[in-house]
Amino acid sequence: MIPPFDDDGYLPPGVHPAELDEIAARFGRESELRQVEMESIRWLMDLARRAGVRRVVINGSFTTAVLEPNDVDCALLIGRGFPQDAKAEEELIEGLPFLDIHLVRQDGWDELVGKIFATDRRRQPKVMIEVVSWS
Repeated sequence: MIPPFDDDGYLPPGVHPAELDEIAARFGRESELRQVEMESIRWLMDLARRAGVRRVVINGSFTTAVLEPNDVDCALLIGRGFPQDAKAEEELIEGLPFLDIHLVRQDGWDELVGKIFATDRRRQPKVMIEVVSWS
């Protein structure tokens, strides 16, 4: 379950697991921009499933209470057997509207999720949402 926002419109720091429908209900409805960003996330998750992505984390202003987020930062963990579908991989590499997609192996994941996504520009801890179920 995604925790509530604090008074400044942020979630508590750390990785919060959530199903895709919960993410949509929480972050993908308030504005037209959020709705189209959520649609891009749904497309991303379909491509990720087809390509054989193991884990997905999202963050950025999309995971805050701001009405008009800039974009959605996405870390996708790939591993052995990737890609299962070369066309899906190609589409992930080409990118999707409103998404900043990073396809990374375990060492890149550890750096991106453990350090870069984990703090803001002032090195303050921040939130990430891990998509735990998509189909």
